[in-house]
Amino acid sequence: MFQNMFIGFMPSTGRAVIRTNMSKNCAQILRRFCMIMRQNFAKSCEDKLNDQINLELKACHQYLAMAYHFDRADVSSPGIHSFFLKASMEERDHAEHIMKYMNKRGGLIRLSTVPEPLADFGDALGALKHALQMELEVNQHLLDVHALAGKENDPNLCDFIEANFLQEQVDGQKILADFIRQLERAKSDIGEYMFDKYMASAGMHQEIKKR
Repeated sequence: MFQNMFIGFMPSTGRAVIRTNMSKNCAQILRRFCMIMRQNFAKSCEDKLNDQINLELKACHQYLAMAYHFDRADVSSPGIHSFFLKASMEERDHAEHIMKYMNKRGGLIRLSTVPEPLADFGDALGALKHALQMELEVNQHLLDVHALAGKENDPNLCDFIEANFLQEQVDGQKILADFIRQLERAKSDIGEYMFDKYMASAGMHQEIKKR
């Protein structure tokens, strides 16, 4: 631990100082402090949760791009803009909630580059269908995390996923599927206008809870 370390003397203060080029070793030492409370948390579960965090942030960015597409002057759908803006905030909330959990378990958070989101959508129906596919992808990954936690005998992680995500995802998918069918039936200029009015007060999930 103390290799490559030397003690110097500062005449101006009369104090001895310790200098070291062990930055990598120091980082490892600090990392061990985070590991003190780590128990029954497999590296495979840590990696899978990091993947989930980055998937939630990917969805957050995509919903944000979708929201401001419908805020454009040549699109002007304030209801759908509001709906997707709420969805973006919810996805970020999910990512942050998992990050807080990761720190409680002694894991290391690794944020990757967020892919560039799609910037243009033909209409609201196409955007809602894309949103449903995203939610299905996110939900499948959550199910994979839960399955891995069971395999690694990690009941705490299983409980975390069950209590905070699984039912919420199913509810959100049902809401999107309902909206898609409703908009398909209302497919006309006046129909889309009325649907947008309705969407102004809609949300994919319940109001974000203070965790």
